[in-house]
Amino acid sequence: MPASSFTSQSIMMDSYESQPVGPALRYALGASLSGTLMGVTIAFSASALDDINNNDFYLDPPSSLKASWFSSLAALCAGIAGVIFSRIVNVGGKKHTLMASALLNTAGYLLMAYSKNYDLLFAGRAVSGIGLGLTCLSLSPYISELAPTVHRGKFASIMQLQVQFGILLINALGISPLRFRWNAVICAVIGVINLACVAVSPETPR
Repeated sequence: MPASSFTSQSIMMDSYESQPVGPALRYALGASLSGTLMGVTIAFSASALDDINNNDFYLDPPSSLKASWFSSLAALCAGIAGVIFSRIVNVGGKKHTLMASALLNTAGYLLMAYSKNYDLLFAGRAVSGIGLGLTCLSLSPYISELAPTVHRGKFASIMQLQVQFGILLINALGISPLRFRWNAVICAVIGVINLACVAVSPETPR
């Protein structure tokens, strides 16, 4: 790599290190909504299956095989996406990877919200799983690289807090009077907000 490229990257990194913590924290919190979506995706199947088993207008109670696939499909697709798209983080940048994950999560939850058969329900779960995989690849390094050096440890904890919040949120929605379809709509809205926040955030220099 030419020396000028190293110099340019060094200047960009220095500017990040010297920036006030306020803007960096705002960008990190906006991006960390991807972590909230990680949490809800991990725990979404439990409340959704309980709702479908009781009384869903379109879907009959699932067989044990369908229930198992619905529970595991997001994790399976996340793992596959992590292997296939691992290079996209370096090629497209962490910001654009996070935007892609927000789009996929939004699309996946909308598919589940409006599903009238198990094919669409599984498709939505798979799409949100791919979004989960992209988030795992990009969110933690993005937040860490946004953070000024002295605050990097604090910033790194934001992702884990948001994941736990997402798990708590979807379980709270699961015991509320809302049906799983409305829960999916709420998750899609979080995805739209996440996309808007990341869109106005800077790309990191690394």
